[in-house]
Formats: sequence, C-alpha cells, structure tokens
Amino acid sequence: MIVEFNHLTFQELDSTNEEAIRLYQKGELSTPTVIHSHYQSNGKGYGDNYWESAGGKNLTFSIACFPRMIEPSDQFILTQIISLSLWAVVSEVIPAKKIAIKWPNDLYVGNKKVAGVLIQNFIKGNSIDFSVIGVGLNVNQKVFLSDAPNPTSLIIETGKIFDTEVLLKKILQHFATYKNNLAALSLSETIHTRYLENLYRFGVFHRYKDKEGIFTAEITGINSFGQLKLITKKGEKRVYGFKEVEFL
Repeated sequence: MIVEFNHLTFQELDSTNEEAIRLYQKGELSTPTVIHSHYQSNGKGYGDNYWESAGGKNLTFSIACFPRMIEPSDQFILTQIISLSLWAVVSEVIPAKKIAIKWPNDLYVGNKKVAGVLIQNFIKGNSIDFSVIGVGLNVNQKVFLSDAPNPTSLIIETGKIFDTEVLLKKILQHFATYKNNLAALSLSETIHTRYLENLYRFGVFHRYKDKEGIFTAEITGINSFGQLKLITKKGEKRVYGFKEVEFL
C-alpha cells in the first residue's frame, strides 16, 4: 500500500512540528499529513536550539504519521529513513561533493550543515502511536545570521536556485518508499547498512569530547537504540546517546 500524504501549506507558522502536535492533540489528524510552512517564526531544533530559516528561501516541513507497526525500541528506524531520504535528494543536486549523514540526523556537505531533523514520538503501549518528523533543508538562503557554526545551503554549494516544492516531493517519495516496505524482512538491515555507508566520519579516527574530556576514536556503528558506537585507539569501546558526545 502506497502512503498518500495530505498536505497543509502555510505562509507562516511558529513551528511545523508544534502545529502537527496541536492538530494531533485536538484529534484532527488521522492520516499521514505533511505540514509545510514558507516561514517559521520559531523553528525547533533539539532541546532549546533554534532553526534559522529566511522566509520563502528554504524548505521547512513536518511529516505527521502513525507508524504503529514500529515498536518503541526500534524508533531509530524513522531517523534512518528520513536521513537517507534527504541524503538521496541532496546527492542528486550536489553530485561532486561529499554528502554525509552526521549522527544522528543532520546532513552535511563536507563539514558544513545543510539540513537538520527533529523527531518527536508519542508512545502508547508497545507501539508508536504518532510521530512528527520535522525537517529543515537550507535551499536558497545565502546569508545566515545566527551563531550556528557551520551552515551552508544548496545555492551556496552550487550557485543555483532550486524549487522547494520539487525538492519536497522528491523527499516524500523516498520516505514513502522506505516506510511502505518496512514489513520486508531484510529492509531494516538494508536501511541500517545504507545509513552506515553514508555516515559522517564512519570508520576513521577523529577527535571527540565527552564529560571526561577530549579523546580520539573511530565510529564503528550504531546500535539498535540509535546510540553511537566508538572505539578508541587503545581499543576501548564506548557507546553514547545523543548529546553525550561532541564532534570536534
């Protein structure tokens, strides 16, 4: 069965994720829905982070869905699916550059961030009752005013202007293809393999920082809970949740 999305488009919202949650809590969402806003006055990042996006220049949207076939312990599969969908679309327009997924769900061009994702899941019993997947993709913005350390955009990288509606359609097509086939026995392994193949810094030694200090390690994988697995040059294995380790 192909996932069909309802579309709600706004000129301005505080946050597409917040709008999706409001609609869900009021019982006004019952089918997969894309909430797309040309401008967000308070775009959400992880924690207290803010997503900067100039009005009408970028792609800011949320996918509201009901992935009840996914157990809470497997929820990282949603992160992998949307990350790979973004990777596929951006790789089409920047073929000569190295596009990589920075754990857990940022998209990088070289060492610069071009997209970010915020996923909020609502658990009921042994399944995910509702999920809202917020996406910000920097498209036609040339100047960034926030203190974000390394933003970039498609226009900065290519010198070309892009149609955000076309990009949105392509991202949703990739996302739906992955989600429609989750029941296939081998698909989760395929998704995991593709995610690792395109993971930023995978398999090479780099510097990191945790609460104990700075160290050098190699990313060796991601466990089933979405935690990052590292091994130091001394052979010490370490596992980190999100925000527990910093990339230097």
